[in-house]
Amino acid sequence: MEGQAVTTNPWLIMAINMTVVFVVLILLGVLMTIVHLIDPTKKKKEVPASAPVAAPAATPVAAPSASAQNEDEVVAAIVGAIVAMGYSSEQIASIRPTATSAKWRLEGRLSGRG
Repeated sequence: MEGQAVTTNPWLIMAINMTVVFVVLILLGVLMTIVHLIDPTKKKKEVPASAPVAAPAATPVAAPSASAQNEDEVVAAIVGAIVAMGYSSEQIASIRPTATSAKWRLEGRLSGRG
């Protein structure tokens, strides 16, 4: 029996492999729980003995400023352009500004646009 496979039954091989996988997953879960319990990087809670709790201050609601109105106009223009390209307004998930690269800012400054 030297050099021959112990079994060729595919169901037995599958059961052995699945057992090994799930045992390893369970052991990793236990290890993660232990690390979570003894986490040295976790910040410790500091509760002062007699610290008075201040009530949050009420912030006044300001009228929409000119920049907010301009942002609304920019968003409306962007949505209009996207809808004109054939997309519906329901397909637009979000519109947010991206970080502008330094090369584009420099080009805008040199050309007198910004």
